[in-house]
Amino acid sequence: MGIARTATSDAVIGGVTIPRSSQVTVSLGAANRDPSRFPDPDALQLGRDPHVTFGHGIHYCVGARLARIEGKIAFGTLLRRFPELVLAAEPEWRESFIRGLASFRVRPKP
Repeated sequence: MGIARTATSDAVIGGVTIPRSSQVTVSLGAANRDPSRFPDPDALQLGRDPHVTFGHGIHYCVGARLARIEGKIAFGTLLRRFPELVLAAEPEWRESFIRGLASFRVRPKP
């Protein structure tokens, strides 16, 4: 998945010239994974900053605040109930246009 756009003027991005009127696609799956900005772009780093998980500017997700509250409640509750969790298996990644976790299994520490 990506966002299709038309260049309104000539632009140079990463040393590549994109001529005016060219069709370009912005890859959402590449967000937060630029190896020139992040030392380990494929690592799960919940505190990575800056990030564009919920978009930016006028395209900022209207549900971002609710999602953050839900996450805080869900993870907070889990960690209060089970303060010492360990991985039960290696995380499994869903490889598609937008990369994400398919499975992240944990268990209480014995």
